[in-house]
Amino acid sequence: MSAEIDGQSCPAPVEEASRLLRAVASGDRAAFAELYDRFAPLFAASVATVHTDPTVRDRLCTEAFTEVWRRARDGAASDRPVLWLLEVLCETLGSARGLARRPLGDDVLGLSCPDRELLLLAAAGRYTQPEIAALTGIGEPRLRVVLREALRTLRGGELRTA
Repeated sequence: MSAEIDGQSCPAPVEEASRLLRAVASGDRAAFAELYDRFAPLFAASVATVHTDPTVRDRLCTEAFTEVWRRARDGAASDRPVLWLLEVLCETLGSARGLARRPLGDDVLGLSCPDRELLLLAAAGRYTQPEIAALTGIGEPRLRVVLREALRTLRGGELRTA
């Protein structure tokens, strides 16, 4: 059986995230461990995009997953579970004030949702645009616009396209 977002079939990671968040929302610790195993690499890569210190990265990943556990009911109700997970991560990163960040870290976190989450999927997750569209339910044409505008913002409005 395939999950759906806005009437479209979802790829396995979306189905998996949705299923796991529903189980975590009911207190299933094994599902939480599975969710962690599935998404910790993406979280770690995303945190590394923003923060330089490996110790800080580990702590922030732990804090983000703690928030996921606490707010799992919200995630279970989300029609875009992967985007919701990244939003929780970005909120955690944004609240970590005074920590050493990469030069663009503050700028990335300053982007609005879902721009920053989509950019992290592309940069840290190394997903292609079709994969990001499938994971988030955001159409490729809209996704290209969002990513282009996010990059333009990060570059101070000087983005040149071919």
